[in-house]
Amino acid sequence: MNRTGGYARAAAVAAALLCSISMVAAQTAAPVRGIWISPPSSTAVLPSVVRSIQMAGLDTIVLPVLYDGRTAYPSRIFPQHGVYVGSDPAAALIEEAHRRGMRAFAALDLLYWQSSAEPSPAVANHPQWLERIAEGRVIGDDAGRPGAFVSPCEPRVKSLLVELASELASRYDFDGVVLDYARWSRLDFLGYADADRKLYLEERRADPLDVDLFGYATPEDMIEALVRWQEEQITSVTHAVALAFRRGEPQALALAVVAPGYYADRLTDPVRQDWRSWLRQPWLSAVMPDGLAYSDPTAARSQLRAATATDSAPVVALIRRSDALPAPVQIAVAAELGLQGFILWGRDSLEQRRAILRELGAP
Repeated sequence: MNRTGGYARAAAVAAALLCSISMVAAQTAAPVRGIWISPPSSTAVLPSVVRSIQMAGLDTIVLPVLYDGRTAYPSRIFPQHGVYVGSDPAAALIEEAHRRGMRAFAALDLLYWQSSAEPSPAVANHPQWLERIAEGRVIGDDAGRPGAFVSPCEPRVKSLLVELASELASRYDFDGVVLDYARWSRLDFLGYADADRKLYLEERRADPLDVDLFGYATPEDMIEALVRWQEEQITSVTHAVALAFRRGEPQALALAVVAPGYYADRLTDPVRQDWRSWLRQPWLSAVMPDGLAYSDPTAARSQLRAATATDSAPVVALIRRSDALPAPVQIAVAAELGLQGFILWGRDSLEQRRAILRELGAP
């Protein structure tokens, strides 16, 4: 064998591979100009919805496909929301968006399987999957409202989410996935489901109930160990779901909604979302810090630097408009910061979405 020729051929193959990777990176690095909507109750209105979004100058639509423990599309893994039975909003949205040269992203409420008074079958039939506070109660994410998170330590929870991500990637041509609620409640400390306690006892020879998170009777290193372990469980599920989706859609973006203030005092913040570690992994494209107001470049840059501990983290702005901060103002600030784009929050109501699009000049 001619080694020189072999090296030359290997170099050529490597160069071609690097070129293809660069081309893929260039394709996926296009700034996102998107809006997060709720699925219309009828797919018949989707063409007009997509048209109005495009007329507002946007190129990406985020559609919730898993929320309240049910899907917006006909799934083999989770039950479908009753209002959509007999239709497929995911397929209809993708078809209309791609016909117009736009992108469609799927959004998953990863660990939050009940956010309304009506529990999903998964929550109702499997109470052992639900996360609990130390006193044994199930809580949601909003005070005074019913809700339930599921345990990342429950094997069936993780396998169902991975199966769902694989199903989405194999059945649909989504251009990206948005992982929301890859965390626990903001209201109180979860992590006391039977699955959590059993696994921690097996791995660490301790019961989470014996760890005093406020430090009155527990050394800080024991608190740190439990917090780190809980973060790892949530990261493990988030990673597995993103990987399953991108295995079927390798060129798709994977975004995660994150709590920007988590690291200010992570031992006493119950969300347990170690999202800075995700940024170092190839399965995540960018984070979307939730709760930042893009009022002016100086303040926003300072907030992002404090949240990410760097000036170069891949960030897509999650913009929630208000009368004081209209969408165009915040979009301009995100552009001045050189972020990887923005997604406008229009999921709460039809009127919310219409107000945003009117601000952007759509009829």
